[in-house]
Amino acid sequence: MRMGLWLLLLLALAALCGCSETHVLNAFVDPPTGHVPYDAHVVCSSLPGTYTYELPDGTSITTNESELAVTVDRLDWSARVTWTDGREVRVVDATARGTNAPPVILPPRINGDPNQGFLRPHEATLMDFTHYAAGLSGPESGVVYDGAWHIVSIHVAAQEKVVCGATMEDSIYTPPWQDGVFHALFRGQVWDNACLVYPLYTAETSPNGRPYAPEALPGYIHDTAVNRNLLLDVEFPEQTAAISVVVEDEWGRLSSATFPMTVQATAFWDSPGHGNAHDKPTLFKNAVFYVSSRTDRTYYRRDCPEVCAIPGDERLYFASEANAEAVGKVRSQSCPGY
Repeated sequence: MRMGLWLLLLLALAALCGCSETHVLNAFVDPPTGHVPYDAHVVCSSLPGTYTYELPDGTSITTNESELAVTVDRLDWSARVTWTDGREVRVVDATARGTNAPPVILPPRINGDPNQGFLRPHEATLMDFTHYAAGLSGPESGVVYDGAWHIVSIHVAAQEKVVCGATMEDSIYTPPWQDGVFHALFRGQVWDNACLVYPLYTAETSPNGRPYAPEALPGYIHDTAVNRNLLLDVEFPEQTAAISVVVEDEWGRLSSATFPMTVQATAFWDSPGHGNAHDKPTLFKNAVFYVSSRTDRTYYRRDCPEVCAIPGDERLYFASEANAEAVGKVRSQSCPGY
């Protein structure tokens, strides 16, 4: 009798343990890292039941197999695995990581010449960031990357063109203009991953939001009737310009680099004149132009203290008072002595 009771008790305990039995689901990607895109497998614990694999591209695959062949096609890759035997459900994520190196940015090629390492003032100048391998003709240059990339921005800032602590950058052109596209028409050819600059030249901003052009350029306004050059007749000594570029790769990663480059002196910067002050060259520190902001109707002469309160990237420059007032700006009365 007692033996029978013990057997019944043992059977009850065994049944109870069976009801509480759980399955542990683990999943990982093999290999977990690699150069995207690469082939891999999602490997799961081998359990009785079905697996549903939800992949990053939205694909869902249900199978009895505990392993699935996949392609890791992004830098941060993750698949969700759901297992069930009809009673229990387990969910776990399997992740992988791309090891693709970001773009490496080398100095641009200037005017198609691999050996030109200087800029000539006011001369139409091609800055080309397409990759060129090193060879007998010159050093390696441009953006080194094994996938798709594009230029986000290019800036050229000469060290002596500073107004209230902010650089007055050179105007950048990408003819024929296309929104978000950096290419340049130069010597009858359109060069990809490039721009045009006229070193030390800064123009007013035209109504289409682009700088006025110093010559006819597709997509830009070339005003032959009104001076739009902020630094007309201003002379500069030799100096260094910083060429800054930002590029974005196919994964959305931003890379940036800045390169110093010599800008030769303008032709008459050190001319002594002929005893007549009118004949002496105008230096940048004495140049007269006018400054406003994108959100303010007021404009100021460049040496008015209020200019310093306008952030550099918010400034609008005008070659004359007439040009500023033609777009609805009003001269400030706060510094009438200037």
